[in-house]
Amino acid sequence: MLLSDCIQSCLDDRYPVFQDTKTIKELQAAMRAGGYNCVPVCHKGKFSGMALQNELELVVEAPGKKLRDLTFPVSPTAASNEHLLALFSRMEFFPETIIPVIDPETGEYLGVVHKERLFMKMAEVFHLVGDAMTLELEVPAFGLTVSEVIAVLEKNDATVLSFGSYHPSPEGESRVLILRLQVHDGYHLVKTLEQYGYMIRYAAPLSGGNDDNLREKALEFIRVMDL
Repeated sequence: MLLSDCIQSCLDDRYPVFQDTKTIKELQAAMRAGGYNCVPVCHKGKFSGMALQNELELVVEAPGKKLRDLTFPVSPTAASNEHLLALFSRMEFFPETIIPVIDPETGEYLGVVHKERLFMKMAEVFHLVGDAMTLELEVPAFGLTVSEVIAVLEKNDATVLSFGSYHPSPEGESRVLILRLQVHDGYHLVKTLEQYGYMIRYAAPLSGGNDDNLREKALEFIRVMDL
């Protein structure tokens, strides 16, 4: 999925933006009135930088001075065609709660994306919310492919919605697969995977319904297998 697709629902083109023809005094007044800590500043429709309330308070020049006379620190931007995961890989470079978005071809300022909205979108894409089952398996780092694991899950009526992996130790002799599944009977799936020899590190919920007794039996089964 491209960020451009995500922006259709995430882009906020109504967030206040100021042209650099405004005065410092006008900008400060508007930010105080709206309760904004930071706002984008543009020069002829193109992004110039981010104006921060705490930094504006330190400006000692005459309040009537124009924004174009200020030097804004270089602020990172997101391109409208940037991939969502690529944006997340450099999220640390965006210190503010909003991310300015520009057209990569024209440099035109398009609006902002709120970090909170992006996190919500990521949770939606990877099915991190809702009734899906979370399953964590520890498997050999070599000799077993993810496709083989998915085939076993699908053979047991589980649908893989998303998954990720990491190495639990620097040696890299094993890796952990974290999967979000759509499954009718989590308890039965856990028992079957254990019989196949899979090491289950975490599994919940174990039942799609409200059968607490069944869930408790499954947890007890896992505890016994860990002994």
